[in-house]
Amino acid sequence: MPRPTPSRRQHARPGGADFRARQDAHFAGADAAHYNWTTTDPGFAPVEDALLAPYLPLLDPPCLEVGCGEGTNLTRLVHSGTPVGVDRSLAKARFAARAVPGARLLAADATALPFATATFASVFVRDLLHHLEDPALALTEAGRVLRPGGTLVLLEPNGRNPLIRLQAVLVAAERGSRRFSPDYLRALLAPLPFARSRFDVAQAFPLRRLLLHYRFGLPALGRRPVAARFLASLEALAARIVPANRWSYLVAIATRA
Repeated sequence: MPRPTPSRRQHARPGGADFRARQDAHFAGADAAHYNWTTTDPGFAPVEDALLAPYLPLLDPPCLEVGCGEGTNLTRLVHSGTPVGVDRSLAKARFAARAVPGARLLAADATALPFATATFASVFVRDLLHHLEDPALALTEAGRVLRPGGTLVLLEPNGRNPLIRLQAVLVAAERGSRRFSPDYLRALLAPLPFARSRFDVAQAFPLRRLLLHYRFGLPALGRRPVAARFLASLEALAARIVPANRWSYLVAIATRA
């Protein structure tokens, strides 16, 4: 089967002189409440654990996370080594260094990583590319710092999912997610030096991300066992109904040539 060729529309950048400023304004500061919600909240942390569980074993040490934010993923990665996290926000990198003392943290740009070529056995990128004007540059850097035979694990929101579309409408800094689809992700990876790539989807209709949100939802609801089981059952039903190309997370797993 021929590889998909990105159309001009697919490759279009979000553009606008204020794109980078909008991202920086939204993400420059550390969000302790978000970190706590995703790592220790009894109603929602298990949702994060379940999302990441299939992919963490693929991330051999030394592992680099690009765009690590406050360290929510590093909290899980630290159990299998000493991961390195980078984030453009100095405040987030400093927060992550305190929150995850078993990790190494640096403030750095995803498109200019301060590491030698072929440094890492694995690279993890989650929820980052849709915040960049040119995600291909970050993927090129991720491939550069990977060793031959190393693994890239990439998770991005699927702009075809109704809840992701709603988030993109409500939150200006999330509008870049509208570009992302299974075909767009394949097209981004196609020209890069990966010997093998496989694609997956996750979380068909993540009601708990919406209803239990630490700012806009009712997180206490998820701490009630009956409510938590009910919401989980609704998500399981959605997994049988929602077409795979509309699930909320796109996943790519690629091996460096």
